[in-house]
Order: sequence, then structure tokens, then C-alpha cells
Amino acid sequence: MRRHPSRTWCVISALAAAGWAFFLLPPQQAVWSGSGSPEWLATLDALPVYDALREWLASAGLGDLYLVFGAASALSFVLLWLATGPVLAALGWTGRVLGWLLILAAVVTVLSYANHAVDAPLHALWGGEAFVLLAIGVWGIVVALVNGRRAPLWERLLLAALLVIIVGSTVLFTYWPHGSLIGLGLAAAALAAWGDRADDAETAPA
Repeated sequence: MRRHPSRTWCVISALAAAGWAFFLLPPQQAVWSGSGSPEWLATLDALPVYDALREWLASAGLGDLYLVFGAASALSFVLLWLATGPVLAALGWTGRVLGWLLILAAVVTVLSYANHAVDAPLHALWGGEAFVLLAIGVWGIVVALVNGRRAPLWERLLLAALLVIIVGSTVLFTYWPHGSLIGLGLAAAALAAWGDRADDAETAPA
């Protein structure tokens, strides 16, 4: 019998994914937008914790802050994969594909930011995480349609709404993938907390 993380740990992982993306958002937006950063994000970026973090990164020789704060968001995708694993496993092959897309998004995010320089060998991948995010949203609709009898209605509606959640949170928080990950993290927390899991049938009384 395959063991899955407990519901509690899955919810914690999902909320950690959203929280980590939110933590990285102010300094990443500052690097990207400069003085054009939204006022509320600029206010957060002025907090001492970010000044101390930038000083530490500079002392460690990590001066490319766009790369550092950008690539670090890949951890959120991994946490989302961990958080939703038991629920996606219960949704058959379509759910497993959605999990693979989350891992793919983590890989593409690292490659994207690592190659943001114009002369980088894989510069064509810069911004590629946006396409994987859209694929996650579109595939959520497929999962919802295929699992009409396997998952409860609210779960299918949430999966079908992933594209709207991704786009909406990106617009709300003004940046991808960090803003997108905040919305995805909250959706994943709901799935982790109340969604049907692959191990439910194994643990149910006979």
C-alpha cells in the first residue's frame, strides 16, 4: 500500500507554497518594475527583512536578484505537487498528469530565470513558466470533465476554475509566477483539506 502524507501536512504544504510565493513577490516585483512597482508591494519591499536578505545575497556573491527571487519560486510548485499528490492520485491518469505539470512548471521556472539574459544559451525559455501555468489551468478543466463520477461536484468545479484562479491571482498580485502561485496555493489547500484522496478507500472500514 502506498503511503501518502497526512491531510494536515498536505494543507501545510499548500499554504507554505502560497506563503513562499507571497514572500518572494515584493523583492521580485521591485527588481522587475523598479519605481513602477505597486505602492503596496513597494511598502512591503522596504521592510528590514528584505534589506537584510539583499545584503546577505550580495555578500554571498548572488547579485542577480531577478534570478534568485525568480527561480526560488520553483519551490512553491514542488510544495503544490506534494500537497495535492493524494487528491490527484485519486483522479486517475488525468490527475497524475496534472501533478506532472506542477513538477514541469518547477523545472521550467528555474530554467526560465537562469536564462533570462539575452545571451543565455536557453534564452528562448525565458517566461516559459507562463505557458505551463496556462497548461495547468486548461488541464484542470480536462480533469474535471473526465472525473464526473469519481470526484464530488465542488472538487470538479474548483479544478475547472484553476485557469480563472491562475489568471485572476496573476492580475491581482501583478506578477507571474509568484502571484499565480498564491492563488494556486489557496486552491491546493482546499483540495488537500477536503478533497477525496487515493488512500481514503484503503483506510475506510469494511
